[in-house]
Parts: sequence; C-alpha cells; structure tokens
Amino acid sequence: MIRLVRDQRGAGAVEFALALPPFIMLLMGALQLGIIACARTGLQHAVDEGARYASIYPTPTDTDIIAKVNSREFGLDPAYTNNPTITHGTQYGVPYTEITMTYSRPLNFIVYQTPSLSISYTRRSY
Repeated sequence: MIRLVRDQRGAGAVEFALALPPFIMLLMGALQLGIIACARTGLQHAVDEGARYASIYPTPTDTDIIAKVNSREFGLDPAYTNNPTITHGTQYGVPYTEITMTYSRPLNFIVYQTPSLSISYTRRSY
C-alpha cells in the first residue's frame, strides 16, 4: 500500500486533465472578446464613413447613405447586423444628419452561449 502512495507516475496527466478545461474556457473568452472588438471597430468605421458621406454637397439621400454604410462595414456577421437608422434634425439652427447602427451578437463558448451582447454607435454629421 505504501508503494502505491509514493508512486508518482501519471500525476502530470491528472494535473493536465484538471488544468485543460479552465485554460480552454479562458482561451475561448479571449477569442470572443477579440471578435467583439473587431466588430466594434468595423461598426465604428462604417458609421463614420456614412457620416462623412452625408456631409458632402449635394446632400445624398438616406438610401445612398445606408448603402455607403453597408458597403464600408467589416468584421460584422450579417446575421446579427441591423440596418443603420438615419434621423434628421436641427440644433442651434444648423441642420444635421444622425446615423445610428447596432450590432447584437451572442458570445459562443464551447459549452454554452451567452445572451446577445449589443454594440451601438451613433455619429452626427452637420
């Protein structure tokens, strides 16, 4: 019996089996955060390009602005992307165009899926 207690063979395999699941979950979390960061950057870029396009003369139509925003997005899964919304208004007597776009995507870990994480970005063009 004492011989079995002192036997160290297989201890590394047991430690590896205990450490592997948390490591994989940590790795998947970092990967999902990277995907969300890339999507945020792509969303921001597309809306900024649409706002820049909305400020030219002659003023483009809302359909043209939406087409510009949709053509400039990257890193976004089309299944989770909403079309941009465009509102017009006046502030201090100056007309503006405001573009808002949202992206809602669930985080997908190997063993479970989280509720949707929503990213929204708004840009105002005068």
